[in-house]
Amino acid sequence: MFRALLLALAAATAPTPAQKLGFPPVKPGPVPGYVMVADRNNNRIILLSPAKKIVWQKDGLHDPDDAFFTPGYRSISTNEEYNQTMALIGVRSRRIEWSYGHADVRGSSSGYLSNPDDAYLLRNGLMQVADIQNCRVVWVNRAKRIVRTIGHAGDCAHDPPRSLSSPNGDTPLPDGGVLVTEIGGWVDRIDAHGRLVYTVRTPTSYPSDAQLLANGDILVAGFNTPGRVDEITPKGRIVWTYQPSGEWSLDRPSLAVRWPNGMIAITDDWHHRVLVVDPRTKKVVWSYGHLNQPGRSLGFLNKPDGLDLLPGVPAGVKAARKTLVQVRRIGSLPQALSKASAVVLPDGRLMVLGGETAGVSTDQVLVGPPQRLRPAGRLPTPTHDAAAAFVGGGALLFGGGQAVASSAVVRVGTSGGARNAGKLDEPLSDLGAAVLGGKAYLVGGYTGVKFASAIQRYDGGGRTTTVARLPAGTRYAGVAPVGDTIVVAGGITPAGTSSAVYAVNPATHAVRRAATLPAPEAHAGMAALDGSLYLVGGRDVLRISGGRVSMAARLPVALTDPAVVALGGRIVAIGGGTNGVYAFTPR
Repeated sequence: MFRALLLALAAATAPTPAQKLGFPPVKPGPVPGYVMVADRNNNRIILLSPAKKIVWQKDGLHDPDDAFFTPGYRSISTNEEYNQTMALIGVRSRRIEWSYGHADVRGSSSGYLSNPDDAYLLRNGLMQVADIQNCRVVWVNRAKRIVRTIGHAGDCAHDPPRSLSSPNGDTPLPDGGVLVTEIGGWVDRIDAHGRLVYTVRTPTSYPSDAQLLANGDILVAGFNTPGRVDEITPKGRIVWTYQPSGEWSLDRPSLAVRWPNGMIAITDDWHHRVLVVDPRTKKVVWSYGHLNQPGRSLGFLNKPDGLDLLPGVPAGVKAARKTLVQVRRIGSLPQALSKASAVVLPDGRLMVLGGETAGVSTDQVLVGPPQRLRPAGRLPTPTHDAAAAFVGGGALLFGGGQAVASSAVVRVGTSGGARNAGKLDEPLSDLGAAVLGGKAYLVGGYTGVKFASAIQRYDGGGRTTTVARLPAGTRYAGVAPVGDTIVVAGGITPAGTSSAVYAVNPATHAVRRAATLPAPEAHAGMAALDGSLYLVGGRDVLRISGGRVSMAARLPVALTDPAVVALGGRIVAIGGGTNGVYAFTPR
């Protein structure tokens, strides 16, 4: 037993691959290490910290199309697809230590490649690469001799393993096999002996760099405009898709990989950025680069075509999860609802205003105890992503909108009757609201043109006074009052999803960083109870108290954009994409 204890202790304290290379350890979060990016049109490979600092860089390359850490993380394998070469680069030396191919010369004979893609160094010392225009996957030894191929130059028909249709991916598998991606719309699993296990049609005609998941499914990027990422079964059934529109849409993504923490990292090549997506919520939780803005300075990329992870979270470090309070479902809504607003009425009833159901805004007003919410009235106009506050004997609903942001202010009586009560200075959606000293304050949001940073006191009749500003425009944050301050947790900023928690004092106009969430968070609701704040989103409820953040409870289902209030000594969450009402009593 003592020996087992020593082994366990050694495992918990063993340095991470990042630490072995001299980089500091990383806290648990959406990026569990350092992100290596093949920044193709900038002719470089860079290594990014979770804080988006460049901590390592290799310049002077020629269109590096991919980059992967080799076994042991001492070197990097890369291919220069349009320079017809592949190489190994020492991490510490930053020098090319081995290469194969002739620069800018295509060929199929020994020593030549034609559009090489996805070069990997295997544990047996062989270099493996998809040779696209030669319609083959080749294995090359350190003496630069081809020792094995699947497919061959001159035959580009889809008939694996005899012939391949322009393979652009050749992911090594734990069993010694390879997962081949063929332009034209196929993924082939081939075993260590060169036998076909299966071939499957992909959802798009231009799949790129398919990856085998632990459950046996396949994660594959669609190199199309608009782009997409799919998880498919070996029989071709789609079980998950990421294909958003708007700000986080994809344009010719070439690689999607699932990290050990479950996040999915994507190279959004032609949008010049790398994204990290939470597959449960399909929300971007980390990004680097700027939409449609190629560049080389800090924060910018130019056609990033490959990525890999240098693990940096120590094995013994895990998110604190004590025995958690379980959140119970206590009621049902008429239909699934998200992006609604809610207030507590003086008699202890709950009022839920607007929201989105089946992708469409609703004008519904629900009133009642949390267990029995019933329709009580209608808003003048359907809306979602608004914010509500109970002041002056009634509820005020601010902004929101449908296809565009709204400037409307609506007063709703305790019986559910609603009427227009003015207009804000400018449209505002995705905002938060809090009540201090009998006054409503509006926090952040989106004007339809830009992210809003203002904390505004509502003075009535549509008039507002700006009392403070957040460090950056912020939308979809958790907002709640505690004491004499308004707390703003997470949210989406122009730089990406935030993990910052800010305390705003409207009386002194002061804004200070009060805490840091374990990971960037948005689309979560927040309420205060007994001096602590509870941020509800995904499957977790976080407690924010005295500058510390801890896990408070676990939800039975993942919630996105729930309305959250404190009522009767409990935290109550409404909707969040479900038709449920959920509650728990904090310990």
